[in-house]
Amino acid sequence: MEERKASERLWRDGELLARQWLRDRHRDEQDLERTTTLNNEQFVELLDYLQKLRDWPQSELFPDTGQRPIPPTWIDLQLQ
Repeated sequence: MEERKASERLWRDGELLARQWLRDRHRDEQDLERTTTLNNEQFVELLDYLQKLRDWPQSELFPDTGQRPIPPTWIDLQLQ
């Protein structure tokens, strides 16, 4: 069980690292007073997803991989 927890934390950490640049880009665009790539709704969805990832290890369902936080449907389009 401890191995599963450690593995799931690694997945979560990787997911956070892979997505945080979207948050940073949005904030940079705002600071520079540029048009943002994400709309406000997407930005809120992104922040919500990042928070769910942070909270994931404290969930009663952790480390069940089938219960992982689900990313917004549009997020992978930003990676292309």
